Amino acid sequence: MRREPRVAADLPVPAGWRAGLLVGSGWMLWRAPLAVMHRIVAVTVCWLILVGVAAAGPRPRWADVETFAVFLGLGSVAVVLSARLGVDLAVAHTPRHDLLASWALAVAVLLPPLFPTVIGLPLCWLAGRCEPARPPHLRVFHAAALGIAGFCASSVHLLLSPSDGPFTVDSLIGSSVATMAFLAAVAVHPVLVGLAGLGMYRRGREDGLGAWLGETGPRPGAFPGPAAERAEALPTWAAETCSAIIVAVLWTVSPYLMLAVTPPMLLLQRSLLHTELLHAARCDAKTSLANPAYWRQVAQRELDRARRTGRPLSVLLVDIDHFKQVNDRFGHLVGDLILLAVADALRAATRPRDLVGRFGGEEFVVLLAQDEPERPLDVAERIRRQVAGTSCRLDGRPPLSVTVSVGVATEQGPPGDLATLLSRADTALYQAKAGGRNRVRLADPLGDPLSDPLSAAH
Repeated sequence: MRREPRVAADLPVPAGWRAGLLVGSGWMLWRAPLAVMHRIVAVTVCWLILVGVAAAGPRPRWADVETFAVFLGLGSVAVVLSARLGVDLAVAHTPRHDLLASWALAVAVLLPPLFPTVIGLPLCWLAGRCEPARPPHLRVFHAAALGIAGFCASSVHLLLSPSDGPFTVDSLIGSSVATMAFLAAVAVHPVLVGLAGLGMYRRGREDGLGAWLGETGPRPGAFPGPAAERAEALPTWAAETCSAIIVAVLWTVSPYLMLAVTPPMLLLQRSLLHTELLHAARCDAKTSLANPAYWRQVAQRELDRARRTGRPLSVLLVDIDHFKQVNDRFGHLVGDLILLAVADALRAATRPRDLVGRFGGEEFVVLLAQDEPERPLDVAERIRRQVAGTSCRLDGRPPLSVTVSVGVATEQGPPGDLATLLSRADTALYQAKAGGRNRVRLADPLGDPLSDPLSAAH
């Protein structure tokens, strides 16, 4: 049997190649969707062009080279030490926020464009070596995004506040014009870094690639919404930017003050593991879906909101057919492969805003918010087909496939509690299994399950 279960799962696109990228260490760019691949290639080519433009400029001063070497060394030390400090708290196979922009932004406001354009490559590559969850082409993409932002920020700074030599405190923030130029460069850098991956990150999230594209921690469901995610990211962005400002100003005061900057940066890096630990507390360790406690918490909140707004809300209970026979015949390790494959199939068959969780054993649960009552049946049938088309390759054996039965319950009549909604879905699931398995059943508002016209026999 394969040692890496996500690679062993032969899943329909996009879940199949998603799995390989999460644990793969090679160049798998060609296995990404065209929109993602085009964005990575376009940003990288643009960055290489800017590197050539910056290299064709004035010859670097030795003082600038020395400053660049110091910042590169400090950034490298911070990357290595932060990885070691956080190893006891980190979640396996999960990209982490590395705060590289703090060092890159400081270099952008202190040095000519060539240096901030190239500093991202060694730092991102070193961060990737310390964090194998991030594949090589994503490291290059991150370096390219930092390089483009650094080139533009440095150019804006020098355009608004020209300098013939290394910046001092007076030339950096000693006047209103210098301060405005400094703040303009600081504002340009994070905006361009975000724009470089804006569309790609949205597309990757829709395809279940949040972790591969750099999200910190597994993403069990999206009901908290983009606003909540932005609220989580805003403090990190603010801390990163403020750190870069402090580092740049202290460097102009005295380079020796850099010795006092690195420890707080490491402490800030370690504090960012809070988000990662929060995700770990919400996720099932085996499948990275929402665990029962977190799923119930979100489901109850969404049920209360649905009652206030009058929109329907649905719950899908999904159970793997004859799963005990798989464990008895092939062993629990193969059973774990099946659980992972079904979890990926559920992600692929649902929308980013739907909350998918593991309810225990071979049972999964999906929370849907929809505008029309037919929607949950479509999703349930898509889940059934997606799982039926999923297979796991086993060494020396034919590919193994499973099916699922799905029970659907919709809250659109007299209000009930979450337990009642789950009980109705469970009754519908029981009827689906009793009717031959590999079926979808819909519970009526009174709790009596009715046959869904989309039901399919095994």
